[in-house]
Amino acid sequence: MVAGGHRGAGQDRQGFLLDLVTDTDDDAQSLLKLARAAAKALGGPAEHAADCAVTLHRKGSAPASAGSSAAATALAEAEEAHVDGPMAQGALSRIVVVGTTASPPRWQAYRRRLQEHGYGLALAVPLRLEPEATGVLVLLVPAGAGFDSHLVQEAQSFAEVASRSLKLALDVHAVNRAGDNLKEVLEGRTSIDVACGVIMAQNRCSYSEAFGKLASASRQRSVKVRSVAEGILKAVPTAALAAQLEPQTFA
Repeated sequence: MVAGGHRGAGQDRQGFLLDLVTDTDDDAQSLLKLARAAAKALGGPAEHAADCAVTLHRKGSAPASAGSSAAATALAEAEEAHVDGPMAQGALSRIVVVGTTASPPRWQAYRRRLQEHGYGLALAVPLRLEPEATGVLVLLVPAGAGFDSHLVQEAQSFAEVASRSLKLALDVHAVNRAGDNLKEVLEGRTSIDVACGVIMAQNRCSYSEAFGKLASASRQRSVKVRSVAEGILKAVPTAALAAQLEPQTFA
């Protein structure tokens, strides 16, 4: 039996994007939507349905993965721990099939885990997310099922769309995170500015010098500048603090 998705439709996927942004708050949720979409598009008939797993590798971050089923998720997580399969490679350069006796020796342990999780073969397709990230999409089929050349082409076509879609989702989440960080900074400006005013009054110094003192204390204590500022304000008598809230010009 050959696993396969929606064949014969002749649909050109190149002009399409998957919606990996709506109803997602972070990269992990987008990975889950992608894994489920891939299983639906390429999974084949119910009696031999394939699962899908996806792994994301980003510079400076731990790998992230998701699966369309509990077994696919467990397999992906096990691969992260063992770092010995196609998804752990991160920058996979070409499509590979793992599970046959001809599989590369370096993936024999992964082949055994495939069988332990109820799968016979894995079709690993690279996701192009450069320069900030790489990824791998893996189609997992049960024992007795296989892949034909048409499915391989479908998987490659799907991966091209998935790459653009996931990159867009990653960019959107990055912008949202930056916005949240900026909001936090702006919310902290009042306490920081007032604390600087207190320091200026006590030390007869400029705003930049006062902020420098806050920043130095922040580094020494390994806490945020805002936390240092709020600590100063709590220690200042209410009358003195009210005086600092009067309009003033910081040099």
